[in-house]
Amino acid sequence: MRRLIVLFVLAGLTGVAFAEKPVFDEPDQPIDIQCDLTEVVYDWDFATGDHGFFTELCEVGGVTAWEYGATTYIAGAPGNVWGTVLNDDYPNETGDGLISPSFLVDESTVLMEIFHYFDIETNYDGCNIVVNGIVITPMTGYSVPEISTSPNYYAWCVDMEPGWTGHNAVWAYSCFDLSQFMDQEVRFSLEFGSDDSVNYPGWYIAYIKVGNAGGTATDGDTWGAIKSMFR
Repeated sequence: MRRLIVLFVLAGLTGVAFAEKPVFDEPDQPIDIQCDLTEVVYDWDFATGDHGFFTELCEVGGVTAWEYGATTYIAGAPGNVWGTVLNDDYPNETGDGLISPSFLVDESTVLMEIFHYFDIETNYDGCNIVVNGIVITPMTGYSVPEISTSPNYYAWCVDMEPGWTGHNAVWAYSCFDLSQFMDQEVRFSLEFGSDDSVNYPGWYIAYIKVGNAGGTATDGDTWGAIKSMFR
């Protein structure tokens, strides 16, 4: 709905010169953290294959971007990766999701760790992870609580949602708690969205691991200690 309103307003301003696109301050990026997995049930190391991940538009009308293979565009890329265009900047109006195989969340699969890199136009473009239609937040948080807060620029798929944005431009770890999906069969979608101008390298994924840290989602020992560090 918001996109329709924006398009209507823009259509009514034909011939009017727009001001230069406002620049946002670079956000403080989340702390780099591994899950300290003691058991890995799913080890999707993309250096060894695409592992059955597939792409699907996360919003009708968005532009595709996810590709699998080698990149010379991103320093330190560890072999093959999934990336939002492997050897170029992502396109305008990207609205693409990278979808995982399905799996059951139980006590052995309660943590998800990703090793990734992002360099994205600050605030206007961004990315996040959605499980069964719900945006999930890493243990140390996302870059911003809302992507693309400007009413004049629409970020496909992720507009006004929490997510990563900005020029982190390093390979980093993020850890997610999947316990809210206990005993459910799930797929997750790595969703990337951009507006209609200004592009950067994007989002690249080296591996994703799912497992546990020796405790459980409720036992209050190892797992509880990890979570309490970031409350």
